[in-house]
Amino acid sequence: MMENAIKGRKMVSFIAVLSIAYVLMCFLLFLFQRQMIYLPTSEVSVRDTAYTVLDTGEVRIKVWTLNPGKEKALIYFGGNAENVAYNIDDFRTLFADRTVYLVNYRGYGGSSGSPYEEGLYSDALFVYDHFIKQHSALSTMGRSIGGAVATYLASKRDVDKLILVTPFDSAVSVGKKLYRFFPMDLIVKERLDSAGRANKITTDTLIIVAANDRIIPYENTQNLIDSFKYREIEVVRLSDVGHNTVHHHPDYKKVIASFMR
Repeated sequence: MMENAIKGRKMVSFIAVLSIAYVLMCFLLFLFQRQMIYLPTSEVSVRDTAYTVLDTGEVRIKVWTLNPGKEKALIYFGGNAENVAYNIDDFRTLFADRTVYLVNYRGYGGSSGSPYEEGLYSDALFVYDHFIKQHSALSTMGRSIGGAVATYLASKRDVDKLILVTPFDSAVSVGKKLYRFFPMDLIVKERLDSAGRANKITTDTLIIVAANDRIIPYENTQNLIDSFKYREIEVVRLSDVGHNTVHHHPDYKKVIASFMR
């Protein structure tokens, strides 16, 4: 009897330790989610490339400007650890007929402040409202997490065309794939819910999928695709490339150039 009681107490203690560890892990995921989602990049200097610093009243946003003075324009939102300045050479040629604005999120690449979801959204609206005065039409493009920002913008403003590269449906949905045993619905406050906004978007949309994406499961991209209701969208799946190498595919630029005609 004594031996059984000791075993019982050990089992209870073991369960208690596991429970405490589980709760602690949930708390840490909640507490540090922004640090896990947003990976700010350092400011870089680029010769012969103009930029604008927009004061939103809360933060100062640095925006690289390519091909200034064109009638139409495109606003680009990068991935979570992407320095958008590294797109300058490619985008200057790829979008030669448009002015291109490469947005450094708050906390990224010379912009002030710290990134968080609602801040990124409000900055996107501010950037659009500032530059639309100079152009007849504005398109937007977002890569990975930037797809959530671009989707938000397209749901709130009149966007000419929308390009999403390796996008996902929502941070909650992706989190459930990565952390299957945790209550991500309760933990995640940075929702990044593109799928929830897709049914409000009526603009022409291109979605580029990397066939070997190991970061965003294809199911999460397909969920987003299925969420568009008002317009048939163009979906292109590029083979033999991953989440961070999709732009190396030989057809990547061709697909985008064709869509933007």
